[in-house]
Amino acid sequence: MPGFKRIYALAALLLITVCPAALSAQTQFQNEKFFLSLQFGGRNIQRDSLANTDNIDFMNYLYRQTGAPEYGILALDFRLTPKPGLQVGIQTVFLSDLNPNQLNLNVKYEIDSLKTGIVWGLKGAFFAYPQYLNEFNQYHKIQDTGFTADLNTNYRQITIYDIGLAAGPYVSFKHRRLHGEIGISAGVSGFMPFDETIAQKQTEANLRREIHYKTEYSPAFFVNPEMEFCLDLNKSERTKIGLMISAGSLFSKRSINYTCNTATWTDDNAVIEKVKPGKILYSKTEIKGGFYISF
Repeated sequence: MPGFKRIYALAALLLITVCPAALSAQTQFQNEKFFLSLQFGGRNIQRDSLANTDNIDFMNYLYRQTGAPEYGILALDFRLTPKPGLQVGIQTVFLSDLNPNQLNLNVKYEIDSLKTGIVWGLKGAFFAYPQYLNEFNQYHKIQDTGFTADLNTNYRQITIYDIGLAAGPYVSFKHRRLHGEIGISAGVSGFMPFDETIAQKQTEANLRREIHYKTEYSPAFFVNPEMEFCLDLNKSERTKIGLMISAGSLFSKRSINYTCNTATWTDDNAVIEKVKPGKILYSKTEIKGGFYISF
């Protein structure tokens, strides 16, 4: 969690910097409106897998499972509309451990009306979400014959964060009790660096080897289509309660570059190699549903 605390600090700094600038561009704020929602859903990760080579590809070990979403999610969403046409939102997402370990920030500004009930605008976003990287030591158990491939007998699982920025257009609509939004954005994101060490011992001998991995931030371009639909359950103009469903996907070609330092017996025999695995197709899709209240 220390890494995510730094992400929250960065997010707070962004809000402190962006929000006053956005608000000062307006004259006076009237009819303040708040939107709160609680949604449940799932996140699915798709990635290609490359065959084992002389070097490990960490992308092969991002958590995957067959027939079900990789992660169940609970999302709390808060949006503030200080003036019609301007909206600032923050969303915190909980995984199964119920820790608030995902953050989405966005600012929307309406540009113009296309026709009655339909407007378009621009959206900027910052996000940080976690993923599990599981049992990467399996690579060494397959490749490093003649050695005890990993002297650490614990289950190897680490959490890595994907952090990115995006911007793009959106179209929102309203028809009676139904309203929603469809948009597409593009941006750059990358996995935060991490360090891992594999300690090995030659079978029936005293020779020891230590492999140290230090990854690099490897930014990649992505596109992110999103949609949201809301249905008001009451007719009040002041306070509305309703049901909602939302979905979004992120498509990219990703790799995790790293430096590999292999020391055999002593550090004096270290071999250092920079590794850049080939980029593979990667996608993240989230589908959520729940209820909201606005006032």
